[in-house]
Amino acid sequence: MTLEYQDSPTVTTVETNKYPIQEINYPAISICNINKISLSYAIDLAEELLEFKTTTYNFNLTVEELTSMIIIMGNFYHFDIKEDELKQAYSLHTILERGYNGYSVERIMKRLLPRCRSILWQCSWNGKDQDCNEIFFLRKTSDGHCCTFNSARRFNDFDDTDSFVFASQTVERSKETGSEYGLSVLLNPLLYDYTYKLLPILGFKILIYSSFDYPNTFNGGVREIFVPPKVEMFLNLNAFSFYSMPDVIDYDINQRDCLFSMEQAKKFGGYYSYTNCISHCRTLDIISFCKCIPFFYLVTPDMERWLHLEPRYEKFMEPFHETKLPDGSCCITCNCLPSCEDITYTVSTSDIPLNIPYLYWNRKKTRINNHSLVHIYFGSSGTTRIRQDMLLYWYELMSNYGGICSFFLGISIISLIEMLYFFIIRRIKSEPPPIMTTNSENNVNIKTINIEPRESERAILYWKEISGAVSKDIDLTPLSLNR
Repeated sequence: MTLEYQDSPTVTTVETNKYPIQEINYPAISICNINKISLSYAIDLAEELLEFKTTTYNFNLTVEELTSMIIIMGNFYHFDIKEDELKQAYSLHTILERGYNGYSVERIMKRLLPRCRSILWQCSWNGKDQDCNEIFFLRKTSDGHCCTFNSARRFNDFDDTDSFVFASQTVERSKETGSEYGLSVLLNPLLYDYTYKLLPILGFKILIYSSFDYPNTFNGGVREIFVPPKVEMFLNLNAFSFYSMPDVIDYDINQRDCLFSMEQAKKFGGYYSYTNCISHCRTLDIISFCKCIPFFYLVTPDMERWLHLEPRYEKFMEPFHETKLPDGSCCITCNCLPSCEDITYTVSTSDIPLNIPYLYWNRKKTRINNHSLVHIYFGSSGTTRIRQDMLLYWYELMSNYGGICSFFLGISIISLIEMLYFFIIRRIKSEPPPIMTTNSENNVNIKTINIEPRESERAILYWKEISGAVSKDIDLTPLSLNR
């Protein structure tokens, strides 16, 4: 029992399957347009660049030719470019560099992105109509900048901060179940404005994740839903919350195998999570091999210099596929522990065709064309709550040892205390104190203890990484898992 307590001092159990949704944070919702470059905004940028003398003097280009060069910037999302586009890419870099006297890739890509106010036509939250521009903000995701609802992060990067820096004091929570009390959004895909698609489909990608995380679809914990035009889609949410009792934090990190949100919070912009740690580790790995960062990745202040590098020409570059990676570098190694308090979301979907010319929203008649209507809500009032607690508290441990001694030896803990008092403590008190002289010396022996470093263990899968992207039927029976 003692060895088991030392090796695995915590235990994980299902506390309840009826934890109310009013106590669960509503997830962050990112709505990403499949089209990442607006044709009209690309033409506007081309016309603006042609007004610079540095462009007209050095390059004989039309608006159409410069627009096609600007569309090549969509390769920043895929980290790839065709051989026949390299010359145009270098020319475009020169035009932007001279025209703006230096430029930011992120600023240009945000300018080319379809506006949230154009794709979000109507919104409602918790049964009340809302102005979409007041509840949706542009935030970074692994698919670029997306229109995001209920993100707790105020900034788009991992800022160096000692405190929690969130957009609001509390994250939004759903008051009731059902599609009427969730988030409903009327979306316009702007099919006529398509010019660079991330995927060979039309419509939107919706990301569902924890409000405190950077949504990276490669890290787990993010649900992806594709919404085509002309559909009404219902996204039924369910949540699994995991928390640890306050006493668990007293254990060594190697024993509890998790980190609380306030631990290493300064490094991750005020809140630690497994997903944020993996994203940070992935960014460092990209810097080590490529010496640059994708413009839509979260960065820390010490990484910002990698965002402003000028492209290197082919003759100075070593092809990446010919570069030999160091031994043991077949995959990244991240020193990331699971979170001691976390929420993961599952979603089941259903949809019906939306082939109607008009839609009534808040008693107003709205003409629709290729629009989609999405409802994201909790369908059940109860969720699963998982608790990590101490395997044994001190009084339970004392009770167990006392019961063993009483059963096998006929004595109890109280008897041992009485024997200790009568034979040792009382006898010491009865002895006369030693006579101290001014010449006496007090010698203190200090024993040095060498703590052997703990050998690294093979990494295990985090519970979020094995969950499916879309889960329809999940049944958790109460169980007990010793960590």
